[in-house]
Amino acid sequence: MKNAQIKILLLFLICTIISCSINKGLIKREKTDFGTLKYYVQTDSNHFSNIDNKRDKRIVIKVDNFVYYSIYYDLIAKHSKPEKGLGYWLFYEEIPQEMNDPKYYQKLSELDSLVLSKSNKILDSLKWNDFKRWNGATAFEIEVVYYHGFPKNEKFKPY
Repeated sequence: MKNAQIKILLLFLICTIISCSINKGLIKREKTDFGTLKYYVQTDSNHFSNIDNKRDKRIVIKVDNFVYYSIYYDLIAKHSKPEKGLGYWLFYEEIPQEMNDPKYYQKLSELDSLVLSKSNKILDSLKWNDFKRWNGATAFEIEVVYYHGFPKNEKFKPY
């Protein structure tokens, strides 16, 4: 009997620790023609600097574990499962003529426009007025993030 009580208490403590360490809350879920969109607010991640309050939070948009969008106070990023080693940063200027090549820039797709337009509404509802908006963006600038390939045995998730 004592063993069972100790196991139940231990299980409860482990569940409590795990739930407290996850700082992500689902704020919206929606089914579309592109898949299920899930909007999360994430806070206190190791990826953020604690210089000010804006930097400890972001919005993460997940599209069927295939594409992730991350909205920070100063930039908007996109990562896709087929191209794990690449990062896409939202670009607001006109694409330079000499760089008008799909290996440098990716024009906004219907999915990008849908996700980002809904993100503006979520930012407004959260009253995060100082976060980056997608209005005026022309494309995503492509950058190699993992020069030697995506790390093996690592789960695909936003960073």
